[in-house]
This record gives sequence, C-alpha cells and structure tokens, in this order.
Amino acid sequence: MLRRALMPLAVGTLVILAGCLSENLTRSTEGPMYAVSDGAHHGNPDFFFLPPMFSNPNHDPNFEPAAFNGALRPAVEICELGEPVGTDLTRACITGAPIKRFAPSAVNVSLTDQQYSVNWDTRAQALNVNKFYRIQVLVGSTVLGFADIDPVANGSQLKNVQTNEYIGLVDGRTLPIKFRIENGALCGADRTACAAETINLAQGGGVDLVVPGEDFHFDVPTGTQATAGTQAVTDVTFNLERCESIDVDLPKFGKCLRVTALYDAPGAVLTFTQPILISMCSFVPVLEGQQELITLHQQDGDLIRALPHAHPNCNVIGAGESAPSGLLARSWHWMRDLASTLVTPGVLHAETRTTMLHLGGGGETTKTGATCTTPPPSPVAHMALTTCTPASAAATPLPTFGRTISDFQFALPAKMAYLEPTDASRTAPAGTTLPTAVKVTDWNGDAVRGAVVTFTETTVGDPNIFVATSNDSGIARVPWTINAGLNTMAASGRGIAAANNFPPDVVVKPFMPDIFTAGAPQTPVVLGTGEVPFLATGVTATALIACQTTGATGGDQLGRGFYIPTYPGTSLGRVEMFFSAEAAGDFTISLTARANTYDGTVIGTATAPVTLSADLNTFVQGTFDFSSAAFAPGSAVTFTLAQASGPSTVVFYEVPSLGNGACPIVQTNGTEAPLSTFRRTGVEIRVFETGN
Repeated sequence: MLRRALMPLAVGTLVILAGCLSENLTRSTEGPMYAVSDGAHHGNPDFFFLPPMFSNPNHDPNFEPAAFNGALRPAVEICELGEPVGTDLTRACITGAPIKRFAPSAVNVSLTDQQYSVNWDTRAQALNVNKFYRIQVLVGSTVLGFADIDPVANGSQLKNVQTNEYIGLVDGRTLPIKFRIENGALCGADRTACAAETINLAQGGGVDLVVPGEDFHFDVPTGTQATAGTQAVTDVTFNLERCESIDVDLPKFGKCLRVTALYDAPGAVLTFTQPILISMCSFVPVLEGQQELITLHQQDGDLIRALPHAHPNCNVIGAGESAPSGLLARSWHWMRDLASTLVTPGVLHAETRTTMLHLGGGGETTKTGATCTTPPPSPVAHMALTTCTPASAAATPLPTFGRTISDFQFALPAKMAYLEPTDASRTAPAGTTLPTAVKVTDWNGDAVRGAVVTFTETTVGDPNIFVATSNDSGIARVPWTINAGLNTMAASGRGIAAANNFPPDVVVKPFMPDIFTAGAPQTPVVLGTGEVPFLATGVTATALIACQTTGATGGDQLGRGFYIPTYPGTSLGRVEMFFSAEAAGDFTISLTARANTYDGTVIGTATAPVTLSADLNTFVQGTFDFSSAAFAPGSAVTFTLAQASGPSTVVFYEVPSLGNGACPIVQTNGTEAPLSTFRRTGVEIRVFETGN
C-alpha cells in the first residue's frame, strides 16, 4: 500500500483505508496484513464491521441474518502500523502494547440490534498524522477482523477512502466501533462446523455441538475459578469443532473433538478449582466384553493421555432417533457413562497442536499441562518410547498465550506381546522368510481387533518398515526374510503397551486408569510407545535336497502327495515349500512325513503359518520344522499336505510345470497307499537334515 502525501495539519479525523485492497485477499490465519478484513472485504466470512465505519453488510452474500452470536466476549485494540514490507507493501502492528485496548468487559452487546460496540475517543491518544493505525477485534488472541485508519486534519469527520464519503464523529472526537459476529467466526479455515461461546467461569455455562454421528457437550459448573500462571482468568471462550483423529495406533471409536480455549491472559496452563465436563454422546458398536474398557483419550500436542471414566451430560443423545438394541444398546448405555474434564493451550487454525486439555471427572485434578520429561533411549533406531516429546524437540511449538487446542477421542487401550515367545530369538538359514507376529490384547487378555502395529527392520542401512493391523484373533503378522548374520526387527505401536514400558517384575497392562479397583481414585495415564524386539541369526546351511526349477512353474492342490525314493540323510530337519491360494488370508499348512509308504510309520508332523494373497502366481514360502527326526538311512520318505486353518478356499503348492528330471522327488496323483500313482518328477522344495 503506497503512502499518499498528507498536509501537515493537526490530527483530528480518521480515514478508513479500504480503497487499495488486493483482489486475492483470503481469510487470514497468521495475523492482520491488509487495509481491511471482514466478511464484506475478503476476510472472515462470519465477521462484519458495521456503520458508521462501513456500509451495512446485510446484502453481502456472506451475511446470515439468523446467525448472530451474542454469547462471545470480544476485545478491541488499536495499534500503530509499521512500515510497508514485501512486494505487496502490507503492514502489521508494531511490537509492543496497543495504543488503546478495550477489554471484553468494556465492549457492549445488543441482542436486539445484533451487534457489538465500543466508543473510541480519538483525541485521548496522541495520533501521528504521518502514521497509520489499525482497529482490530479479537477473541482471546485470535483476530476476527481489522480495519486500518489514517489520521487527517478535520477533527469532526472521517473519510472512507473507498467510497469518498465523510462520516461525522460523535462530538467531533468519538468513533463508534460497531461490528457483528456470526456463529462460524471461530471455525477453522476449512469451514468445519463449530460452536463457540464465552463463559464466565463463576456463573458457569455450556456449549453444545451437534454434527453427523456425534453430539458434543461442554459444561462449566457454577462457581468455577481459574488461573493462567499467576493471573486470574474470569472469562474463557470455548470453541468446539470436529477434528480428524488423535494420533494413536489403538482402535478408535466415535468422532474426534477439538476444543479451543481463548482467554485474555498470558500463560500456557489453566488451573481450575472445579473439573469442567466434556461429553461425547454417540452410538458406537463395540465388541461385547470390551465396552467397559473403552476410554476417552486426550491429545495435547505430542502428549497423549488415557483419561478417567466419568459421567457425561448426554441427556439428549440420539434425539429424534430410536434407541439401539442388543449389543449396541449395551455399548450405548456404557458410552452414556463416559466423559471428561478440561482445559488449556493451542492455536486456532492449527498453527500449533500443543495443548493442555485435561479430560476426566469427579474432581480428581484441577490443573492441566503437557509437561514432558526426556524418555529413555530406545534400543531400536528411529523409535521413541513415549508419546510425550519435550517442547524443544516437539514437531510443533508450544502455543502462544491466550489460546489453546486439545483433541480427544474414544479408543480401546491395549497391550501387545510375542505371539510365540520362542520368536524373540531364532536361528534360520539366511534367506529364510520367518513369520513374525505379535498378539494385541486388552486389560482382560481378550483379543483386540484393529490395532495398527509397525514392524521396523533395522538390520542394515535405512530401516525397512512394514505395517499390519491386528485381526479378529488380535494377531498382527508380517513376513521377515533374514540375511546372513544378526538380524533385528521391532514391532511397535503408539499407545499400545508392551514389556519395554514396565519394570521387569511388573505385569504389563494397557495404558488406562484402573477402573476395577473399588474406591481407588482414577488418574490420567500417559501413553507410551510399546516395543516388542525380535532377533534372528541367519546361518548358511546346505540342503540335502534343493529342487528349484528355473523354467515355468505352477501349482498343484494339497491333496497330491510326493515322496523321496531314497532319503540321503539320517534325520529330517527343515522342509521349505511355497504356497498360493485363490483367496487371501492367514493359513496354517501341515506336512506329515512317513517311512516308506503313505500309510507307513509317522516320522513327524510339522506346521507352517503363511499369509497368502489372492494371486495364484505369487508363491509364499512356508517352513516346516521336524526337529531333526531320526530314521533308518536309505529309506523312502512320503509327504502329505493339508490345510490346518485359514479361509475356506483352494490352496496350492509350487511344482515345475513340465517336471524336473534333476530333482530326486516323485509327485503322485494322490496319497493312497502304498505310493499312489505317478504324476511328475520334481517339487519346488528344499530339505535340510537339521531344523531351525
């Protein structure tokens, strides 16, 4: 914006600068930058300056006659603008206190006229004719709109440069600053539905937000007091809106709620004399037996906490809907008995995500704050052992004073451990694909479905990362192909407890308050990142028989057997084969070895878990360990396959399509005694004399 030449006359009149607006103005999220910003001038579409500063906006497309929000407590500030900067010559308030501030208590609201107003005596401040000034309206430290002014000579009028109209000052010196705030003024820039109200804590009050699938309630009890640092806070504006999700790997339920607190005081923590209740009221289907375990979680930046269960204000839950029945009804009745308590910092428009919202009930705490301590080092690179990151290392900085953001959502607390304890440390030939799995369970030890587990391999170079979601049995599994030497992998889950989070002599429990000890007070529990480490040593082993065809291969059904006419060793150790299926899923394949014939003496039976896709051309290795079962040298050995578990579908094992004359194995059409009938020579297989 170019400064025009002014005559050196006495200060008296203010000219509203509105004639040099950019056509590309958008709603500001970083602070005032333009000559004027409101719903009629490319700014916040739910905030309007009113006459006499600007013409009546009631015909503006953004104006909503029935949307006036008279429940807020805004402040008005007048600041001096600095010199123009950047290619567009924009200006911002200079550092320091404004030249005039009207506190929320000084701003009047008229529900009849649907406007807020304050009168500014323009002669009470020594305005400089060679400078520009800005009038801005704030809720807490969030600027809703602003208009820049230019002092000129005539003390009884001001001139709107955009319209060239002169506006008289009351008594030749007083500027009535009038403005309108509508319901969406504090919503995010993406226009997500929100609800906001300024609450006098001593008087108490509430804010309600209804969105599809969720009914949120926010209640402040009468007689509440609060402080921010050492300064008393009497009024807080609370803004409720939907958010995407809290950042945990636990199964989540219901919608995510973001609560922004805006207050007129410095300090990044609010301390309350009474708990403030936040309720989430929804119908959420939950597995039977787990409905009582689902816990409200809060996210304050990088800090995530599981909160005490409490009684919510859900009297209007499901208004207009019929109540659910069966398991859904049981889940609903329990959900109705959950809630939270409050509060502290963050920044509107997601400028930061760090906040101090405490959710809970029963008066168990009156102070909020995301205080972190440095976590112990993780034995696995690229992995943190806590969700709480010290402020200096956080991805987002602590919020500025006067506004806070907290997200919260229901989730099912869980823990994880080895599916098979022997998987903690294994030895196998290099190149072997080892099934690697954890089991995720709840407080009662029941399977948890839908938990996200990250498997990080850090053997060499950059880590290889695999992600699996726990199935109905609570199992999350990935295939792990090991190299020669020592191999390391770790399964981890943000918010999923594991042995690394507890002392050796303490039983691992999910991160949640103990709701089962009668009379014991519940306290919030900070979530950590659980870690289950795996070690595997890859050794170089020589197979007794290694039949791998370089030509075309295909698959035969498990009902076809095969045998080795003359076994070249004295014991049967590990057998490696390859499988595909018509349908995807987790399968267990069994392999039975017998001496001489298909009905001969059983040498042993081994099983191999495999995870198969629905691609018949993709074969996955299965490893059968017979533990070096001994038998007479020179004997024939027959093998029969079967599906022990998995989806009901056809499973195939890999064979050379045209046979392999160099392979000392005979495949048969069936498994009838003594040796069925010949089908082809060769099977895709490796046979070792020793096991894993």
